[in-house]
Amino acid sequence: MSGSKTRLAGQVLELEFALECISRGAVVSQPMGDNAHYDLLVDDGSVIHKVQIKKSSIHKNGRGYFVNITRKLPKMRPGDAGGSSRAVAYEDGQIDCIATKAKGVWFFFGPGHLNKDATVYPDAAHDAYVGNHGKHKWEMIGLEADSALRDAVESEVEGDA
Repeated sequence: MSGSKTRLAGQVLELEFALECISRGAVVSQPMGDNAHYDLLVDDGSVIHKVQIKKSSIHKNGRGYFVNITRKLPKMRPGDAGGSSRAVAYEDGQIDCIATKAKGVWFFFGPGHLNKDATVYPDAAHDAYVGNHGKHKWEMIGLEADSALRDAVESEVEGDA
């Protein structure tokens, strides 16, 4: 996928996440520019959470989905081997969590899981793999896993279609 298509796919995922949060009763904001460590701010009514959205891709094993938990920084010396950027872990306080979606299932990675890449398995139980511990963990950003408001919004939207 070319760079612009990859960027577009990431923007669509951010919109899907924002819609899901709004349908669960949150207020969602996006920082201006491209200089924040996070993609979205999610206000649950008590706390504002800094959320980074990451695209997942099918894992080479063909069963799970790979999630890059690191962030890209420009290389200090442009002539160094390995491309134009380097991957580094998020520092404490830069973000509250990372969210990703695989096969229609949302996964969350919070403190303690922000320093290494992960593989998620949408068809497996939440406790089957380490990467799955954040499966449907909406409470990580102060939202309910299942929401009557979300169901009502979906019903209203489908009724208007």
